[in-house]
Amino acid sequence: MDLGLQDTVALVVDSHLGIATAAAASLAREGAILSLTAPDNYHMRHVEIELARSSIQQDRFRAVIADLTRTRDIHRLVRETLHRQNDIGVLVNTVQELDPSSAVELEEENIEPALARNFFAAVQLTREVVPHMKRLGMGRIINLIPYSAIEVSSGGTLSSLSLAPLLAYFKGLAFDLASENITVNNIIYFGVESDEAGDNDTGSNGVHEGGDCTAEDTKDKGSHRKGSDDDTPMHRMAAPHEIGDVVAMVASSKASYLTGANLILDGGRHRQYYA
Repeated sequence: MDLGLQDTVALVVDSHLGIATAAAASLAREGAILSLTAPDNYHMRHVEIELARSSIQQDRFRAVIADLTRTRDIHRLVRETLHRQNDIGVLVNTVQELDPSSAVELEEENIEPALARNFFAAVQLTREVVPHMKRLGMGRIINLIPYSAIEVSSGGTLSSLSLAPLLAYFKGLAFDLASENITVNNIIYFGVESDEAGDNDTGSNGVHEGGDCTAEDTKDKGSHRKGSDDDTPMHRMAAPHEIGDVVAMVASSKASYLTGANLILDGGRHRQYYA
């Protein structure tokens, strides 16, 4: 099936994270031109290696080193993408879970960095990109959001309070942009396998640099990124490309009537029939 993504410019944020790398690869296989971000050269090199393994030619993507908690880096990221590739048709925001913490012990010094990294960074980047999508006459905004956005786990309050507001913001944005041929959708995921370097690193402010599950993660509790095969009716976790392929579908011309949706990819774990 032709998804209509040939030569569409896709900006994939924090592409060093396993799930974002998979999304970038799926988009590139459908013909998209990629603009990718990572926090440093080491992580970007890892992305380049993974894309090479997926047979994605180097001339199909460009790299920008950016810290998305910094407004100037967001401006520079969008400016460089437009300079190199003229427009932005797809934006993939990738937000992350935080290390477990007690709700009783949360202080402002914990909450403010969490909101800055997950909520404000995604909102600010999206606002920066939307005018260019309007000029283009179309756009796809896709947000990769961990399961903590819809369910609080033991020790996962900080993750949930930094992720759940995104669902409200992007629902409102979807309503506002629907008439502009710009769709806004969330992919909420649970339990993604990854053995990639860097996925278990913890960055500054306690931000976990990955929303994926590794074998070591399954031994721990307190966060939805730490699942096991028995946590879903399928009795397995998702391969990253299974999430990435859904991203490509949502980004495609075939999904032009899909907006304001929360697509829950959790192997059937979610049992509520009304959402």
